[in-house]
Amino acid sequence: MNPDVKIESTYIVIKGRFRAPASSSFGVFVIFLDNVTKNIDKYDVVSSHFSTLYENNVNMPWHEFEDIISRLKWRGEFATSLTHDIQACFDDIFQAGTGRTQDIWAYVKKSQLNKVTEIFDEMLGRPTADKAVKCEIAIENIMKSEIEEAKKFRSEREAKEMLSTTDKDAQAQQAGSMPALEESAVVLEVSLVLSPISGIPIYDLKEGDKIFIKITEQSSRGQYFIDLLNATEDNEIIPIPATVVRMTKEGKIYTVLVNVGPSIYGRSLDEDTVKVKKYDPAEDKRKKKPVAEEANSAQASSDNLSENNKKALLSMNMMFVLIGITAFIVIIILIWLLF
Repeated sequence: MNPDVKIESTYIVIKGRFRAPASSSFGVFVIFLDNVTKNIDKYDVVSSHFSTLYENNVNMPWHEFEDIISRLKWRGEFATSLTHDIQACFDDIFQAGTGRTQDIWAYVKKSQLNKVTEIFDEMLGRPTADKAVKCEIAIENIMKSEIEEAKKFRSEREAKEMLSTTDKDAQAQQAGSMPALEESAVVLEVSLVLSPISGIPIYDLKEGDKIFIKITEQSSRGQYFIDLLNATEDNEIIPIPATVVRMTKEGKIYTVLVNVGPSIYGRSLDEDTVKVKKYDPAEDKRKKKPVAEEANSAQASSDNLSENNKKALLSMNMMFVLIGITAFIVIIILIWLLF
């Protein structure tokens, strides 16, 4: 063998999808396993509570499968908290020395894919809270150069798409067909409150419709706006009113943008089969002062104002009396000195 000839690295690509019916959780993932070092080079995962995610076939080419995950993340069309928990579990089983990476590599080499799925089934049961979770995988063997080529192609394509999207948005805004958000606008993760019986079908929603939503963003920013908008009761997040600003549809998924306050917006992703609960002031559970309490408060303010006015008038009268007495004394002294 010529020592100057370098052997190109090869990778095992594991493409997987899973479903957890008990918690309505679905996801797809892709894993790159280095054939030489037998270590995980990289992995990516995305999960959602929409069953449409599970429709992605694991037998499609690895680069298309990876593209789907990248696009879903770029658009924000995934369950943030669930995806984060699954990523943490992946970190555990791929941990060098204590994880299951070597076992996975050995099972793939022996074509014992059922053993690999058992590892993932057990791991995914924790973040999905479903012991009946089922995983399906497919394997591809590729060269490292294929990964680099796909990465380069994807970067060039995304750059073109971003430029194209920017141009289209600018044209739409100039034409007045798409409202532009304020520069200081905040967009939160929210969920529409559903009402399967009396609700309005999501495809019938129109801009300006007032509906109920819940703020679901699990971050310090989300908690700040939950408190600001008085969207909790007894430590439970409660529905608050929002106004539909814009709606778009891709496949079976609707993206709904709503306004919940000055420069505060929410974005939700829902399937086209859901019915949304319209806003009813009578069902608004946010804490408000009772009318009697507000009246008493107003009366108290009025009484305080009257009392303050009385004190101010008395002070002015006393001041005028003192000025008059002082002036009288000065006049008496002047007359005594002159005469």
